[in-house]
Amino acid sequence: MLAQVAQATSDDRLLGLAGSCHPRTLRQMRWTNTMIKELSPQLLASA
Repeated sequence: MLAQVAQATSDDRLLGLAGSCHPRTLRQMRWTNTMIKELSPQLLASA
């Protein structure tokens, strides 16, 4: 949850804390966000 809040608010201090405690979580969240941005237009076009 901390990583989600840090990413949503773009709070550098929280991102640093989340990154030091949960680097894998942040990587997964970034990957998920990237995939959503890439796939959303394709999903909307196919509907």
